[in-house]
Amino acid sequence: MTRDQVIGAAIFVVCLLILIGYLADMVIMAVTRMQYSWIAGFLEMLGAKLPKPPWGPFWVLIWLIAVPVAIAFCAVMAIGAWIGWTMATTPPPAPIEELEEELKGEEKEEKKEEGEEKKEEKGEEK
Repeated sequence: MTRDQVIGAAIFVVCLLILIGYLADMVIMAVTRMQYSWIAGFLEMLGAKLPKPPWGPFWVLIWLIAVPVAIAFCAVMAIGAWIGWTMATTPPPAPIEELEEELKGEEKEEKKEEGEEKKEEKGEEK
């Protein structure tokens, strides 16, 4: 694998893991009615002090904001995963030296063809 493919594979894996973790936590919070979040549990394990969720119109507002943001976040992570996958599976470009040799070969062939056409035109004129 080339360097670009390794970077692409890393981008793909990271974006996919973040997307899966985010969606899993959204489902866990919905099922437990905002009583548990594995991300919040992880943050508390690291020493963060988080308040317990209150109920009321505030949380309705949060969900009205959170759902579109969650959709946008998931779309961005999916696009990132797609870019990573594309980078990981695309073969590396040909070295510049090979491209220069191909271009020189094509130029020689074009000059040969032009020379042959000119000879044919001269032969028709006689």
